[in-house]
Amino acid sequence: MKALVLSVLILALLPLAAASQDADRVEAMRAAYAEWLERNQTTGTGALAFQGADTYAIGDATAPIELASVSKSITALCAAALLDSGDLDMSVSVRDVLGRGPDVSVASLVTHTSGLTEDVTQKLMPEWLDTDGQRGFDVLEAMSAPTGVSGQYVYNNVNYALLGLVIEASVPDSYEDTCKRLVLDPVGVTGMPSPRAGGFLSWGGWTMSPLDYARLHAHWYGQGTATGRNPFDYPHVQLFENGPYYGLGTVFRPNHTGDGTFNFWHFGALCFPGRMNVGSYAVTFGGKWTAIMGYDACVDFDTMLALDTQIGRTAYGAVE
Repeated sequence: MKALVLSVLILALLPLAAASQDADRVEAMRAAYAEWLERNQTTGTGALAFQGADTYAIGDATAPIELASVSKSITALCAAALLDSGDLDMSVSVRDVLGRGPDVSVASLVTHTSGLTEDVTQKLMPEWLDTDGQRGFDVLEAMSAPTGVSGQYVYNNVNYALLGLVIEASVPDSYEDTCKRLVLDPVGVTGMPSPRAGGFLSWGGWTMSPLDYARLHAHWYGQGTATGRNPFDYPHVQLFENGPYYGLGTVFRPNHTGDGTFNFWHFGALCFPGRMNVGSYAVTFGGKWTAIMGYDACVDFDTMLALDTQIGRTAYGAVE
């Protein structure tokens, strides 16, 4: 009888212990981000989500942040939804969909393997900051023909500018309305074009509160959706031997635990000296922990990597 009572007590205490560990991990993630912000002499907000349900704020997580290139996740997930519904064939040429443009597949836009290597957006975006209207067709007019190797990964905003146009050409509604309907509405979150960077919408111009985007990222890159469970079912490319993959608007790799789940992550930056300097970081670990951070600085690759490493350690490491 004593053994039975003891086992019942242990089972009863397990959820409380797990909840306590989760709370400790939330605080550890908050502390890691606060330390990173202080070390880099900047400010920021963010949010954490646990298995897509419980969300936790870092600072004022209700105010929208600039998603910058993290916006690519919305565009790619929107294209994936159209693929799943049969409204978009990603094997066809962009030229066939738009009636003009490069003779490269829609799938190659998603994976940055189109051979389009000249990123004309970098020269034009300063002119488009703080102006109205999406600039996808302006990119189409300004871009050069593919000069790279088809199938080789070269990150280029032009790919997602064109992907936004392809989405708009595939359905009756606008890119914005279509992606809200297919990507945001199923999660019950709100997002909008940036008042300042909305011209870059399909490749870097969405805004959303950290709490909402944490829920969105946790949903679509979690275990409850096809995109989160089976990213290899969608266009993807391996970035280097034994390395991660790019697809669905994000970098991803199988979880090192070998449990069949995946980690998805991406950084963003809008760097206009003297005008706008912001960055963003989003990650979901194994369909369990999600983090989104928005900060008021443009940082280099090593500094981004340091943030990724710190958050990853708190997600996977022991909590004292």
